[in-house]
Amino acid sequence: MSKKTKEKEQKIPILSVKVARKELPDVGELVIGTVSKIFEHGAYVLLDEYGGLEAYAPINEIVQSWFHSIKDYLKPNQKTVFRVIRVDPKRKLIDISLRKVRDEEKREKLMKWKRTLRAVKLFELVSQKVGIPTQELVEKIGWKFEDIYGDMLKGFEEIAKTGKTDILIKLGIPEKIVNAIYEIAKEHIEIPEVTISGIIRMINIKPDGVEHIKNVLIKAQEKAKEYKDVKVKIYVLGPPRYRIDVTSKDPKKADQVLKELATFIIEGFKKKGGEVSFTKIGE
Repeated sequence: MSKKTKEKEQKIPILSVKVARKELPDVGELVIGTVSKIFEHGAYVLLDEYGGLEAYAPINEIVQSWFHSIKDYLKPNQKTVFRVIRVDPKRKLIDISLRKVRDEEKREKLMKWKRTLRAVKLFELVSQKVGIPTQELVEKIGWKFEDIYGDMLKGFEEIAKTGKTDILIKLGIPEKIVNAIYEIAKEHIEIPEVTISGIIRMINIKPDGVEHIKNVLIKAQEKAKEYKDVKVKIYVLGPPRYRIDVTSKDPKKADQVLKELATFIIEGFKKKGGEVSFTKIGE
């Protein structure tokens, strides 16, 4: 593990609430842990998802060979990914391994963890607005977001993108909390733009055919100005192929605008005669 990687891991903040739904992790589960104590025989690690529950990583589950020191792999307060290898439910003893985590698993887990941290921070902001503890919001709403969307942050992202809070109302969430979640989502979630494109093919062999193509494309560009919150670009790839790019933060709206403009061009061009077709890129 490089020094640069360790530094990045140490910057990941400690979670303020328990996000795991179980009291103890399962054998084989990947967990986020913060190193608390290091000894020659192993290290004690606090499991962030389980509210700081302590686990133990034996030295043979950390070092790659006896020629290395445990401090070559772990540092105090370092946060990284471990795999649970033993659990004693009665005594609440947990053993974990650093060696049994593949690099790909580690990257994926850390990515998910950062999304969880982001979601909890948003719930903390909601908590400040409604006066309800963050832990309670995570348990009552965050876990339901996980069931519906796959992770807690996705719930905020969907609300920010669509502006709809129907799912919260269906879950029986009080209006005061619904409004707070909506406000926080809109204020703190940046929705990326998407571009959906299509190709119009137009052929008109009449003497004024080129002029007809030009006119219908100009009219289509004028029509595009009627749509709000979208950007439209119509340009020639090389006669007889012309491209339409529609960019928006709402993929459904971009797709709808693309289809409507394509229909507008096709119908307008057919009135003048000639051959016309449309193909959506990616289909």
